[in-house]
Amino acid sequence: MEQKRLNNSQRKELSVFTLVWAFFKIGLTAFGMAMLQQIKSTLIKNKWLSQREIDEGVAMVQLYPGPLMYNLSIYCSYKLKGFWGSLLSSFFFILPSYVLMVVLSWLYFAYGSVAWVKPIFLALDAMVVGIVFHIFLGFGKRYVNSAVTGVIAGTAFLLLLYHVNGLIIIAIAIILEYVLGIFFKDRKQEQAKEQDTVRTVLPGSLSSRLVGIIVTGVVFVGIIIWGLVDHSQNAQLSFSMFKIGAVAFGSGFTIMPLLQQTAVSTHHWLTMRQFADGIAFGQITPGPILITATFVGYKVGGLTGSALATFAMFFPSFFYTLIVTEIYEKIRTKQWIQRSIHAIMSAFTGMLAWVVLSLGQVSLGKTFLFIWAVGSFILVRYFKINILWIFLFGILARLLMFFVLKY
Repeated sequence: MEQKRLNNSQRKELSVFTLVWAFFKIGLTAFGMAMLQQIKSTLIKNKWLSQREIDEGVAMVQLYPGPLMYNLSIYCSYKLKGFWGSLLSSFFFILPSYVLMVVLSWLYFAYGSVAWVKPIFLALDAMVVGIVFHIFLGFGKRYVNSAVTGVIAGTAFLLLLYHVNGLIIIAIAIILEYVLGIFFKDRKQEQAKEQDTVRTVLPGSLSSRLVGIIVTGVVFVGIIIWGLVDHSQNAQLSFSMFKIGAVAFGSGFTIMPLLQQTAVSTHHWLTMRQFADGIAFGQITPGPILITATFVGYKVGGLTGSALATFAMFFPSFFYTLIVTEIYEKIRTKQWIQRSIHAIMSAFTGMLAWVVLSLGQVSLGKTFLFIWAVGSFILVRYFKINILWIFLFGILARLLMFFVLKY
């Protein structure tokens, strides 16, 4: 698999439509952390980005707030097609899960029955365990290849066991990279870092990209002002979702407690049971699990509320990613940046191990679910089956068990 960065002449040509269509399909078919595998396989297979560039993106998006996989999708599309490409790609990446969540929300609040949901997300969670384990092995092979990286990965794993904040773990990983690097030298690794000098240019002129960032920044500030001066229901709903998206780090599961506190405890928009069902819907619909914000918004303000809540939750990520990508592309060839990125990826490998363990404890409570986990791992790793077909087959098999076998 391609490890070096691709310069602009090596990339396959693609139109904005092709890129948007690709991210629409990812948003329609990928669940949870499995989105990482779908993004990587799509972009690398088409030679739009290299393995190394995507891995650098994975490291970069952990440095600022927002759902990681959504941030990564914006980073990749911005590198490929600039502001408009990233704007359209991010919109159509979220659109499938938004539409599905609106439909499910209407059915739920109209009829109130979700008996069929639990069997589906149990199977989905089990399949995600298998796919995340495949991703973990891939990262481990690339980034845990020395004494230093082994210590960093192990430290990250242990810190997550004690629920240490992810940003603190990243800071500790970078410190360990430099402190331990004094005593342990991996010359092959150092040489590889020094050779990473391929220059790439972001699409469009700097001035046009800056205009896009400035306009986005104006909208960012406008939402804050709207939330502070307007106390209407829609304004407070939007401002509440916006604040969560603007300050919360990590995956959907790490951001979810803030959403629970806001929707259930502070504003009493949902009961705890309704919130739990909303999380379930977030799991059985493709795309980021934070699409649960759509469920909250629909309960508060119908279709308008669902659109406002979804936009407010994900918009800060879009704004942050544009800025951080611009800065990163200017400094990424410096050795201290490369060493920091490698440290973050080593830590991320350890964090993935924790994700596999924690997901396994929750998702594999019943013995028969190991079939879904092991089966998805084998199909994606050794048979290279697209995860769309893996998920579809797994869901159909589980529904067959539920409705026909009553199990």
